[in-house]
Amino acid sequence: MVAAASLLRLHAVVPAGEAATATGLCAIACGAIAGLAGKVRGEPPRRAALRHDRVVGRALAACSSVVPFRLGTDAPSAAALRATLAANEPALAHQLARFAGRVEMGLRVKLPSLAALEALRAGLAPIRALAPGLDDRRERLMSGAAGQVFEGCYLVPRGDIAAYWSGVREVRAALRGAPLVASGPWAAYSFCDLVLRPEVGRNATGRAPPSSREVTTCIRSGPSKRISMWSRARSA
Repeated sequence: MVAAASLLRLHAVVPAGEAATATGLCAIACGAIAGLAGKVRGEPPRRAALRHDRVVGRALAACSSVVPFRLGTDAPSAAALRATLAANEPALAHQLARFAGRVEMGLRVKLPSLAALEALRAGLAPIRALAPGLDDRRERLMSGAAGQVFEGCYLVPRGDIAAYWSGVREVRAALRGAPLVASGPWAAYSFCDLVLRPEVGRNATGRAPPSSREVTTCIRSGPSKRISMWSRARSA
């Protein structure tokens, strides 16, 4: 088992040519991509999640495209992390191209009645127009004791953030007072479909490649997002 103090945590992947703009972060370049990483500090989970969220946020502010990773995407060494990036470079470069110039925006609405649901369906048109591809939306409707809750995530151009907030105001007007919270911009956690595969063969140090337990995988929604997404949201 690798000691926590020697682990490197992968926060995000950005274009290699832009990694230097994310000041204060360790960049591990691999071809056209670069991983932004830092040492695992062994701090309490919530503090680690908030730190991870800040790092990804800094990358999003500095770089044109960011592939975010979940909290706990750790590697035993820089060599192991570089080998994993190399093994996944084509897929990561594809994700970067997809996210270039775009960010994730979120929406959550409590729907007390069927009429509110119908109003929401009509009111979402301006927001969906900003993310016209079905792959650029993540929407779900959940049922609970207090009624239904709608959650949506949208991959929109950075230049359309103001238009998104305008669309949220239209949704609010259509719902006539139904509780609504919107959030963003975020790195595109909800659209990260990639699962890292371990490095194939032997790495530069001659050691066996990291196993899937040593270099963990990307999932669609990172823990730091679940902690902070709605706490930093606003009612438009």
